[in-house]
Amino acid sequence: MRKKHRIVVKVGTSTLTNESGNSNLRTMERLVMTLADIQNMGNEVILVSSGAIAVGANKMHLPEKPKEMRMKQAAAAVGQCENMFLYDKFFSYYDMHRSF
Repeated sequence: MRKKHRIVVKVGTSTLTNESGNSNLRTMERLVMTLADIQNMGNEVILVSSGAIAVGANKMHLPEKPKEMRMKQAAAAVGQCENMFLYDKFFSYYDMHRSF
């Protein structure tokens, strides 16, 4: 019997966004597909994801990454919603359901 492993994957801003600051959908989809394959092999997969501030700043049309704490928090809130929406969409393709 194969031993079940817990695999933690951490992805950062440079993985989740492209040069213009938009979400890198192609990379996110490949990541989710890979994680689904790993889980389907009987492993437990935990995804740790950053990038919320960068994605939020882009979605808010800010000229640069915010420096003030309140603007970082605002951008992170917007970006986290966007990231979770995209992850939910991609993971649902592989019948994987998130848990927080």
